Amino acid sequence: MRATAELSGTGLTASIDRALGCLRHNFRTVRGAAGWYHYLDDPSPGVTASAVGLFCFSVAGVRFERTPDVVAYLLSQQRASDDSTDGGWSVRTTNGFPIAEATSWVVRALSRPGTGVLGGEALARGAEWLRANQNVDFGWGSYLGQPSRVFHTALNMLALQESGAGTDALAGAQRWLIDGQNARTPAWGPTPGAEPTMLHTSVALLALSRIPGALSANTMRQTAEWLLERIEPGIHVERSTTVEEYDVPYADGDVQAVFQNSLPHFAGPLALSAILSTGVVDPLQKKVFDSVNAIMDTQLEGGHWELPRSPMRPSVWALWPFVSALSSARSAILSTPRAKAALLFPGCAIVQSEDVAQDLTRRLLIQNALFDWVRNRKVVLALWLVAAVTTGIPVGLLLAGKFSVKDFLTALIFPVLLMVFQVIWDRRAARAGASG
Repeated sequence: MRATAELSGTGLTASIDRALGCLRHNFRTVRGAAGWYHYLDDPSPGVTASAVGLFCFSVAGVRFERTPDVVAYLLSQQRASDDSTDGGWSVRTTNGFPIAEATSWVVRALSRPGTGVLGGEALARGAEWLRANQNVDFGWGSYLGQPSRVFHTALNMLALQESGAGTDALAGAQRWLIDGQNARTPAWGPTPGAEPTMLHTSVALLALSRIPGALSANTMRQTAEWLLERIEPGIHVERSTTVEEYDVPYADGDVQAVFQNSLPHFAGPLALSAILSTGVVDPLQKKVFDSVNAIMDTQLEGGHWELPRSPMRPSVWALWPFVSALSSARSAILSTPRAKAALLFPGCAIVQSEDVAQDLTRRLLIQNALFDWVRNRKVVLALWLVAAVTTGIPVGLLLAGKFSVKDFLTALIFPVLLMVFQVIWDRRAARAGASG
């Protein structure tokens, strides 16, 4: 049976390695800062991008040699004060005013294995900042008092889950997300009641699926199927969420300033990560295989993917969703990083290690050769079987004293005729093969 789609663990791993190679190539150290800016060609590292860069290595299960330098930089940028801003992290454009968009990513980065013991106290303070800035409706905006949004709430929930903190905060956020689900479909939009999008449904599903009992298996399956229906292999963004834009007012000293935030999103890879991570939908489907292969096929030479509004510049935002999706696919579908999967039909695939593929192929070829030999000689083998039976029975009866010699010789007439017919058949077949 011919495979309808294939997936190579070697290809997946190579694609992930190229993406991480892009981060290694663009790593920057400037005046005590170590890491990346969201545009990777910018020489000055930023907090959020540096945290996202560490997250990429961690989610791929790869050790980054400069992790201690990045962690030290992140710790040096944590806000220390006697007011409500203590423990948070800011972005370059908010001039030291902490926001959830940065703090949640740093908390996620410091929660990953390999960041060392130095981040322990900073991690606890960062998680406390997230808890303290949860709105009274139990959702999150950029900070306390800003309108609650689905992406912020889900991202902060993931950060608190991974840090092992915020049980009470998570319980309230769970209720806020569930209540904010679209009334007509098992999906979410950017705010409660808004038209659902792949992006916001994906992050909500990722956050809720990690809380035991938050969603029933049936609800999670319906949501994952809703996402799978809308995934288009090779189309990584959805028009309505290519960039999520909103104003963030903040205090810059005695001046009230406004920062217009623009979050670029890749809904396709995030949806794939959500589907594969929850495990409620069978990943052995052609659309899943095609989507993973399309991610690898659209990777640019530099190891990143195209950022829609700035296609000529590599960006950390055009790395992490893809690394996450490829890593999820490798874990959900393949037994080892060097395995190979051949999809025969939905729900059925042959998964084999590429390390033993040659030996397995040899055994399969031998088996196929035997099947072919039997199939091409069905008539001949049937005649030999009849001859063996009709000869064996008289011999057995003769040896048992049930047949006389005369009866035995008479019984052999039919097998002899079959053997003569067999010889004639073989010669005719040989002549036909020679003439062809």
